[in-house]
Amino acid sequence: MKFVNKSLYIVKPMEVRENIPIFSEDRYWGKSPESVLKRGLRIIEKKGWEEFNKRFCGKLDFTDDESRADWRFNIPITKDFVVLDAGAGMGRVTIPLARVVKRMVAFDHSFSRMSFLQRRLVKEGIKNVDLCVADIFELPFKKESFDLIVMNGVLEWMGKNKFFGNPRQAQIASLKICRKLLKRNGYLYVGIENRWALSYLRGLDHSGLRYTSYMPRWLASIYCRIRGKGNKYDTLTYSKSGYIKLIEESGFRKSNINFYLPYPGYNIPRIIVPYEHFNLLKYLVVNLMASKDLKTTLVKALAKFNVFIRLYRLLFFSFNIIIKK
Repeated sequence: MKFVNKSLYIVKPMEVRENIPIFSEDRYWGKSPESVLKRGLRIIEKKGWEEFNKRFCGKLDFTDDESRADWRFNIPITKDFVVLDAGAGMGRVTIPLARVVKRMVAFDHSFSRMSFLQRRLVKEGIKNVDLCVADIFELPFKKESFDLIVMNGVLEWMGKNKFFGNPRQAQIASLKICRKLLKRNGYLYVGIENRWALSYLRGLDHSGLRYTSYMPRWLASIYCRIRGKGNKYDTLTYSKSGYIKLIEESGFRKSNINFYLPYPGYNIPRIIVPYEHFNLLKYLVVNLMASKDLKTTLVKALAKFNVFIRLYRLLFFSFNIIIKK
């Protein structure tokens, strides 16, 4: 086995494929079926990246837009940082962070996605990244190994696991694991949606259904069972106060939790506003939001009134949460 930093691992993998150690069951998830991704991997091997980009543009949840990790500018990252990317997927965060830190470790449930990310790393000439297939509840790393842990679009899915029946307890357990893996004064980053996001009036919740995030949890579970989307509602999101309570229950101090409002969302953080910076949010809405339609024009007009901005902040789509240990 050839690990970039073997000293991080405290157990041996079940197997190693393509120099990727596998520590847990291989479980695929993604925008498209795994067969599509595997076909893409074959195209990369036989015909190269140019042909892959022609054939698979928009078919996979892959992007080479490295601004997806721009939330990092609110963390004092140095070139000596060792970073863990939890649920790294196809590397939208791994690659831009790897360029500015000493070492990256990226893991995912899916071997196919890690195989894709490995090819991306080779393409970009990046050599300071360790990849593995692992489960966050059975991670093979030593305590206090990381200066930064990234959970970008991950925490809301913790309820879908084989270890905990209660999705909230699963989320707390995952946060506790991250806390143990962080070095003293290390940082945890969470990118996640707001439970009360106004956009859920016209879009689907993580349950695959409408309006479940607005419902009491028990009612959302009944609704999911009736609609055949699962046994219970287990993809929990929260309001700002709800996240604070969840994070505190995980052992972090409230005073070390900072919230930011990313526009248009945590996965595309073009503009990032500190939650408490009321006037900056107002300036963003009035002056920087593009007036694409009547709805946006109305929002910009209403934003001149402070009471509306306070309400808009409560209904903002998503959060960047930065937590110091």
